[in-house]
Amino acid sequence: MHPSRFDRRALSRLLTAAVLMSGVAACGTVLLNDTGSLTRYDRLQRTTSTATEARLYIDRPALERARTVRIIPTAFPANVEGSAPLTAADRRLIANAADRALCYDLSLRYDVVTSRDADLTVRAQVTRVEPTNLIGAGGTIAGSAAVSIASQVGVGFADGIGRIPIPRLPIGLGSLTVEAEALDRRHQQRAAMVWGGAANSFTSQPRFSAASDPYDLAGDFGQDFGYLLAKAEDPFTAPNTLPTWDRIRVTMLGEAPLDPDCEAFGRAPGIDGIVADYIGLPPEYGDKGAPVPGR
Repeated sequence: MHPSRFDRRALSRLLTAAVLMSGVAACGTVLLNDTGSLTRYDRLQRTTSTATEARLYIDRPALERARTVRIIPTAFPANVEGSAPLTAADRRLIANAADRALCYDLSLRYDVVTSRDADLTVRAQVTRVEPTNLIGAGGTIAGSAAVSIASQVGVGFADGIGRIPIPRLPIGLGSLTVEAEALDRRHQQRAAMVWGGAANSFTSQPRFSAASDPYDLAGDFGQDFGYLLAKAEDPFTAPNTLPTWDRIRVTMLGEAPLDPDCEAFGRAPGIDGIVADYIGLPPEYGDKGAPVPGR
């Protein structure tokens, strides 16, 4: 993220590294694939982290010269591998989560515009998805709720108040693969990313929804690609820092975005989303998605 890099993903990478060293399978499957949605792939270079895999291309001078950027809404076709359990509404919510996170990070460096007259045009497409397994997620939600109830009536081992988080069952953890690029006014590629991320048993929020993990991962992708474009740097090697107040109020509390044009992707779920997450409700209970024109 830009400038903040201390978040759920940073913790996820640390915990996943420990899991990998212990030989325990507690992550979804990450798979990078080239589907032809990008204008070119030959300049992409692989970069790896503990929880995400990606191939990147950065034309730093071109990105540094750019002042305006236009975001084409992320495409999520119905025929994407693994998408059968997801509804059209699920796919729209996942794609919009990517765009909203991307727009925030881009607004820290560029003027986001809606017209075609922009220095950079950004586009992305989901190319593979592994939905959340409802049995595995449901078991974790039920287990953590049981621990909470036991603690509050004095018969458990936990003393906290509220639903106590416990590690998710390593069954059916979701994943997401996205291809994205930034094109200049002459339709020349100036940055590109093939990104693959997976949920894990320790930091990924379980919900009663097949879209749950892909939804969260879409936001992670948006932050990573936004950081790459805004800083012209590899987002996976950036140092971890504390989040700014602007990031907290816009991306967590659901306040107005820094750039008015980012309103096209709606606002973060805010308190409603936090409450919905707490009890394991599907993401759409807190996230209303992009505003519908005319309403």
